[in-house]
Amino acid sequence: MWELELIPVYLLLSVWGGKKRLYSATKFILYTAGGSVFLLIGVLGIGLYGSNEPTLNLETLVNRSYPVALEIIFYIGFFIAFAVKLPIIPFHTWLPDTHGEAHYST
Repeated sequence: MWELELIPVYLLLSVWGGKKRLYSATKFILYTAGGSVFLLIGVLGIGLYGSNEPTLNLETLVNRSYPVALEIIFYIGFFIAFAVKLPIIPFHTWLPDTHGEAHYST
């Protein structure tokens, strides 16, 4: 549900933004939606791995063992996802452009 806010922010930015509003809006949507895809894939991978019944119950997931290669893949996916959301350069370069071009009410 959190990701649904990307659509109105994109529209507000692309309609009422500054001079580089389309560039900023496109960069915003690509970075944030792309980061969310990595997060979604990681969570689904953890929940679906090695079981006939998918679960996101933390007690069950903590006791499940994963191959080291799969843990590294999950780690990289979560790192990319959170690097986009948190201010880690170069993954978070969308924020200055978005806030610089956005109308103050956006």
